[in-house]
This record gives sequence, C-alpha cells and structure tokens, in this order.
Amino acid sequence: MESQLTASILPPAAFLLPILGAIVIVPVTRLSERARAVGLTLVCLATVAVAIGFVPGVLNGHIYETYLLRLTPRIWMYLRVDAMGALFGLTASVLWLLALIYSTGYMADEHRKSRYYAFFMLCLGWTMGVAYSGNLLTFLVFYELFSILTYPLIVHEETPEAIAAGTKYIIYILIGGSLVLLAIVFTFFLAGDQTLSAQGLLTMDMGKGKLLTIFWCFLAGFGVKAALVPLHGWVPDAHPAAPAPFSTVLSGVMVAAGSFGIMRVVYNVFGVSLLGELGVMRYVQYIAAFTVIFAAILAVNQDNLKRRLAYSTISQMGYVALGVSLLGEQVAVGALVHITNHAFMKGTLFLCAGLLIKRAGIHKVSEMRGIAKRMPVTMAAFSIAALSMIGTPPLSGFVSKWYLGLGMLEVDQPIYLAVLLGGALLAAIYLLPVVYAAYFKEPLPASEPETAEHGLEAPLSMLGPAVAAAVLTIVLGLLASAPGMPLSLARLAAEIAFH
Repeated sequence: MESQLTASILPPAAFLLPILGAIVIVPVTRLSERARAVGLTLVCLATVAVAIGFVPGVLNGHIYETYLLRLTPRIWMYLRVDAMGALFGLTASVLWLLALIYSTGYMADEHRKSRYYAFFMLCLGWTMGVAYSGNLLTFLVFYELFSILTYPLIVHEETPEAIAAGTKYIIYILIGGSLVLLAIVFTFFLAGDQTLSAQGLLTMDMGKGKLLTIFWCFLAGFGVKAALVPLHGWVPDAHPAAPAPFSTVLSGVMVAAGSFGIMRVVYNVFGVSLLGELGVMRYVQYIAAFTVIFAAILAVNQDNLKRRLAYSTISQMGYVALGVSLLGEQVAVGALVHITNHAFMKGTLFLCAGLLIKRAGIHKVSEMRGIAKRMPVTMAAFSIAALSMIGTPPLSGFVSKWYLGLGMLEVDQPIYLAVLLGGALLAAIYLLPVVYAAYFKEPLPASEPETAEHGLEAPLSMLGPAVAAAVLTIVLGLLASAPGMPLSLARLAAEIAFH
C-alpha cells in the first residue's frame, strides 16, 4: 500500500489533552472529587477518540504528521502517526481510561490524590507523544519525560519498600536513557537525519563496527524499560510498590514502551535488510528466549501476587522481543499485536489484584483460598485473563501466539516453538493454581472475614474497568480479524516494514 503524508493538527491533541488535564483540571477540582473524576474521564475519553480517529485513515494509507518546533535548521520536534504508532497510541489511551475510572474508587481513601492524578495524566500525555513521535529526538524527549515522571507514582505510598523500589527504578531508567541518547547522537552523526523511516536511516557503508555500537546502545537502553533479562531488576519491585491502577498501565503500556522503542530501532532506524546483513539478531533471539523462560520460572516461585504478575510481564515482553528479532513478517505481526493483547490481559490481572487487596486484604497467592465465593465477578475476570495469558483459544493471547508460531515456521526457526510452548506451560503453572485455590479450596479459618462487608464485590467504579478489560480480552480474540481491530494495524505495520 502506497503511503500518503497528510498534515494534521490532531497528533498534538493526543498529548496536550492529558497535560491540560493535569495542569488545569486537577488543581481546579481539588476540593471536589466528583468534579475531578468527571473532568479527567472526559479528557481521557477525548484522547481515546483522537486515537481511534487515526485508525481508518492509517488503514487507508494515510500517515498523519505535524511539525511542532524547529530547534535548528536540521532538527525538528516532529509527530508522525503511522500504523505502528496508531496501534500503540490506541492501546495506551484505552487502558489508561480504564485505569483512571478504576482509580476513582481505588484511591478514594488514599493520601495526596491531587499529586497522583496530576502525574497519572502527565504520564499519559508523554506516552501518547512516544506513540506518535516522528523522529528520534522527539521520541527521546517524550520517552524520558514519561520515564522520569513515573517515579512519583511508584513511590506514591511512601513506604520504605516503595522508596527503595523508586530509587532502583530511577537508577535503571537514567542509565538506559543515557544509552539511548548516545545511540541517537551517533545515528544523527552518521546518517545526518533522525526521521523514522520505513527504509531505515543507516547503511552498511557507514561501518559495521559503528553500526554494532549504535545497535547495542539502543538495545541496552530500551531493554531496560522492556525488562529484558538481565536489565529487568527494577520491575519486580516497582509493580508491587505502585498503586494497583498505576501498576496496570506500568505493566500494560509503560514496560511495552521499551519494546516499542526496540521495534522503532529495528524497523525504522536500521531496517530489516541491514540487520540481516549485520547478523546481530541471533544474539537478541537468545536474550529474548532466555527472558521468556527465566522470568516465567521466577514467577512460579512468587507468593506475592503482584510480584508474580510482574515477573509474568517480563516473560511476556520477551515474546515481543523474540518476535522482532526473528526478522519475519508474520512473526512481527504476532509481536506487534501482542503488545495490545498483553496490555488488556495483564491490565485485567492487575486490576483484579487491586480489588483483592482493597476488598479482602489479599496480597499473597497463599491467601486466595476460596476467595471466588466472596468475589465471584472479580475472579471470573481474573480467570479469563489468566486463560488468555496461557494462550487458550479463542482469547486474545491465543491470537498473539498463533502468529508468533506461524512466523517462527515461516523464517525456518521451529526451535523457538519450544520457547513459545514452554512459556505458555509455565504461565499455566504460575496462573492456574491461583484460579484453582480461589475456586476449589476452602478458606483458612484465620483468613475468614470479620465482617460481611469484606465479602462484597467492589463498587462498579472499580469492578467495571476490570470486567471491561476482561471483555476486551475476549473481543480481541473472537473479532481479531475484523476491520479496524488491532490485528489489522499490526499487519499493515509489518507489511510496511518488510516491503
């Protein structure tokens, strides 16, 4: 499909709307929680509407662009909405909307709520900027802003554990960001350009050693956020420390931003042909495959539920990196759509984990015996997402794994099917016992609730987003091939990258 560049004022709206929400609505509505909830929900709905609005045009070959700011004659802040960016922006905005609605109930009794909502909305704005960045400088600015502004949300509860997790996070992120900056400067020095291009920016005649240096700086820098082993150390601490609604977007979108950065480097900075010539991707395959299996094994041994889910996120992002590293069109489709499918699967699990914490005081897997009798809707949503994570048809997780598996055969790498199946088996081992204990084991006498209220489901403001995320997990599986669904954007993005 021939792409057509179209000037548009809408891309800036995607990141300006949440920022305006943070700096205008949050201070003005400080004394009225209802007004704040309504105002911020409307902002998030408008952001979703902008993201959805790009989809028909992108699928018809339009690429929307906006020149924001000219810094030097050769350096611009530039937004560009292509298929890959449209997919990531749509995923981020929808999951953020669900997490915001959930926050209105979850954060009702928490302290410093204005600070929480301000940074929550700012992070959405900068994440949308990452999705729609048209060149490396713009990507770096938005990527660093949302990475740094995540810190106040990780340490929000201000416990010693949260402060320690936040400190570890910021050290990892600053080191990773420095490596990305180094790679971007080196790329601009060699290519004289930084615009993300379907053909790539770099060529072999620039020198293999220089190209390898740039590639590994990019991979290590973005690999920190993508939680590739051994760069994953911040994830298992940050997720349990953060409030549950932010854990949802941290796992579903913000960790995936690192994988999105790797995709931009592979498809838009180097290009598939050049990386094939460099022969470097086989090492990325080893790292990604090890990440899938190693993190899943660690997840099996975690009793803290949110920590178990955090290791699961690391494992699932390994699938994305593996799909990208195999340099095949079908496997790239699987990797791209898995970012969206994982966002709603894992979003459901973290939202349900938050409900278990708030309503039943449950933080550990060992405390979940019989909880389905008191929270049947919560555990139904959790069970749907767990089955999808394993890859059970016809749920969305199956769609991702189906395309990853087909792609592995297409590029003649059937050995990685063992990694795909091994990761699914381990997901069953760390998720199904949770479901079994909730439904089939009797509660321990000491864990019985003291009041009837403890046995009630959460209010609709909290339960609704969890159920909605679970429904999306079903819909993204059953209607995966319908026009306008994430799979169609993933196919188009892969087609552009490989043709």
